[in-house]
Amino acid sequence: MESQMPLFKELSTTVRDSATPQESNRRFCKELETALIDLGFSLSPDENLKPNSFCTRQTYKDMYGADRQSSFLINSAQYGLVRVEAHRQEKSGSVDQKFPFFFQSMLGTPEKYLVIVFDGDGYKKEAYTWLTSKAESVEDKVFKVFRTLDLFLEWITSTERD
Repeated sequence: MESQMPLFKELSTTVRDSATPQESNRRFCKELETALIDLGFSLSPDENLKPNSFCTRQTYKDMYGADRQSSFLINSAQYGLVRVEAHRQEKSGSVDQKFPFFFQSMLGTPEKYLVIVFDGDGYKKEAYTWLTSKAESVEDKVFKVFRTLDLFLEWITSTERD
């Protein structure tokens, strides 16, 4: 039996490292949630947000009129309400095919500040360039795209307003 123990240790490492994209994305959202709390934001049980608080999985209508839940709705003392979609894509996959959906759907929300924050390099460079270009072209809202969690956290805590 002792000779088989290393096999179990090896298996548990492999299982942990082979998380599905959904599990990986959930972990990324949890990391973002923890980072917000560490910065002094508080988690709210509902959408009645006080300044410097946030809620998770806030429902809005997507571009097809169906209910969709964004990763976060943050009430920043600096910016007011900020709707955030957070996605981790560590390996090449379909997230870049979803860029137009995320972009168009978020434009229909009432918040002035819209954010997509990524983690990982699993999207095509051309798709990312397309998304940032589209975000910069929005005139009636402030649409931000961040390639890392750190860049987003730096923005949400900055004292300069866009």
